[in-house]
Amino acid sequence: MKNQRFKMEFEVHYHEINRYEKATPLTILHYLEDAAISHSEAVGQGIEQLKAQKHAWVLNQWQLQMDSYPALGEKVIIVTWSAGFERFYGKRDFLITDKNQRIIGRAASLWIFYNTESKRPSRIPAEFLDAYGFDSRRALEQPIGEVEIGTSEQEGAEEQIFNVRRSDIDTNGHVNNANYLQWMLEVVPEDIYQKYHLAALEITYKKAITYGSSIRSKCISSGLGVKTIACRHVILWEDAEGQELASAKTIWELKGVSDC
Repeated sequence: MKNQRFKMEFEVHYHEINRYEKATPLTILHYLEDAAISHSEAVGQGIEQLKAQKHAWVLNQWQLQMDSYPALGEKVIIVTWSAGFERFYGKRDFLITDKNQRIIGRAASLWIFYNTESKRPSRIPAEFLDAYGFDSRRALEQPIGEVEIGTSEQEGAEEQIFNVRRSDIDTNGHVNNANYLQWMLEVVPEDIYQKYHLAALEITYKKAITYGSSIRSKCISSGLGVKTIACRHVILWEDAEGQELASAKTIWELKGVSDC
C-alpha cells in the first residue's frame, strides 16, 4: 500500500510569537492541527464529509518535542502521516522542519473516531486506510517519563480559574484542544516561563467541555537540575465538583542566547 505523507508550509506571523519573537508552543499545536485537517481534506475525508456521515475525530493525546522554535517571518514545514488505525483509534505523527529541512521538532498524536449522533467511539471504516495509507515508523518512540513531585512542591501548586469563551469552541462544539495548553501555560510560574522554553509535552484529554463552563488550571513544578524543570498540569471542571478534564507533563529547558 502506498504511503501518503502530507506536507504543509507555514510562515510565522506577528500574532503567533512571544516577546522574544519566537513562535509559541500554542502556535506549533495550531500548525499541527491545520496540517492534519488539510491532509484529511486532501484525501476526501475532511470536516464536511465527516459531518455528513455524523462522525468526527476527537483528540485523545498529544506528544510534542521541540529542539528549537522558529522566529518571526521564518518558514516552517509540517510533514504529517497516518501511523496506523486500530478499532476506533487513529495514530498521526508529525515532523517539524525549517526551510533547510532541518528537523526542529517532532510530534505524535492519538485520535478517536467518534459518532456525533450516538456520542460514542465508532470503528474506523476500511476505506480510511486506503485513503490515508500509513507508515508505521513513529516520529517519537518514547513518551515523557514519570514526573516526580515532592510533598513540599505539591503544596506550592499554582492555580487559576478560567471561563470558557465563545472563541474557545471548535467545529465539534467543544473547547479546541490547543486551548487546554493555553490554560496550562498561564499558570506556569513566571520565572520558569521567562527563563526556560518548553522542550517537551504530553497531554491527555479526558472529557470535553462547552461554552459557559468554568475550569481550574493547576501546575506543580519540580527542578530536575539547573538546566531542566518538569511540571505536572491538570485541568479541572469547576462546574462538576472538580472532575478532571485533561492532564499533562511538560519539560522545560534553560534558554540559550538564541532563544532570547
